[in-house]
Amino acid sequence: MANPGVASSSVTNLLPVQAEYDANGNCLGLYGQGGNPIACPINATSFSIGGDLVASNVLPTVTGFGTSPTVTAQNNHAFAVKVGTGGASSGTINFPAATNGWIVYAADVTSGSSLFLQQTGSTTTSATLTSYGITTGTASPMSAGDVILITAFAY
Repeated sequence: MANPGVASSSVTNLLPVQAEYDANGNCLGLYGQGGNPIACPINATSFSIGGDLVASNVLPTVTGFGTSPTVTAQNNHAFAVKVGTGGASSGTINFPAATNGWIVYAADVTSGSSLFLQQTGSTTTSATLTSYGITTGTASPMSAGDVILITAFAY
C-alpha cells in the first residue's frame, strides 16, 4: 500500500490468528477475524488431512528391484528408484504407517515401451509393484539400471 506523504514506506497488516488442534497436537486449521479460515503455504514435515497422513518427508526404502537398488527422493510422495544389478520382476516400497495403506503409480521410463508396472500389494507400511510385459501380460523383469518414477499416496 503506497503512502503519498512519504518517499519510501512499508505497511504490514497484522491480524489475530487462532489455531485449532486435535488431541494429538496436530494443527487442524488457522482462523482469522470472524472465524474465517486462512489459507497459508504448507511448510511441514508431513501433510495430513483430517489427522490422516497423506505424505511426509520420511524417505521411502525399497526391497526387491534387483541387488542394491537406489532411491532418489526428497519425500515419499514422488521419487525415483533405479533398479539394481540382476534386475527384478517386482519390488516393495516401505513407507511410514498410514491409516489404511498406500496407493502407488509407477512408470519405467527406461523400458516403458516394453514393460508396465502395476501395484500388486498394499499394507499400512508398504506397497508392492510388479513389472509386466506389454505384449505378453506376464511378469517380466525390469533391467538393471531402469529408472522407475513413482508417486505415492497414503489412504
